[in-house]
Amino acid sequence: MEDRVEYVEDLTVSQRIDNAFTPIVDGLAVVLFWDPFKSMGLYDPIIYDELGKPVLDQNGIPLETKIPLVVIWLIFGAVTFSIVLGFINFRGFKHAILLIKGVYDNPKHKGEVTHFQALTTALSATVGLGNIAGVAVAISIGGPGATFWMIVAGLLGMASKFTECTLGVKYREIDSNGVVSGGPMYYLRDGLKKKGLGGLGMVLSFVFAILVIGGSFG
Repeated sequence: MEDRVEYVEDLTVSQRIDNAFTPIVDGLAVVLFWDPFKSMGLYDPIIYDELGKPVLDQNGIPLETKIPLVVIWLIFGAVTFSIVLGFINFRGFKHAILLIKGVYDNPKHKGEVTHFQALTTALSATVGLGNIAGVAVAISIGGPGATFWMIVAGLLGMASKFTECTLGVKYREIDSNGVVSGGPMYYLRDGLKKKGLGGLGMVLSFVFAILVIGGSFG
């Protein structure tokens, strides 16, 4: 009887990285996508059709909707920033249009990009596949009314983006060659340090940098 030889294909670098991060991502998903309202029994998560019957998937299991913790946190932050900043997302709309039109551009000012280039850079890091496909999925599941809530979320989210960009500009660093460096790593570190929370700022900036590196792997 001939000996059987089994060949085990070596894992690629990408597969090894996926295997290493999968438990971490799964653990984070449990927390970030936990639905506290469902856990407290505040609403019925099952999706019903026009006849009032539960919509079933291909395995006969009722489909459910949920309000993840991460969405609640983002909405809470957006509402808080809107109130604290005096609804800058509405008051500053005209000023924002004038900025991107170049009314306030001055070639003598320091910086590497124009106001419009800064806007497009910020949008490139914000608008992605989720903003495109997510709209179609939301409307298909929630109906036309979902469009209204997406518009409301977008208007409130402008305050969050304003806060993020303002902090990025405030705590950015410009070296002797005029090269600008900034971002959450800087304002988490330096901003919290001014509040006497330098240690926490260092930890958060380090964690953010690591998560960004992890996100770059897809």
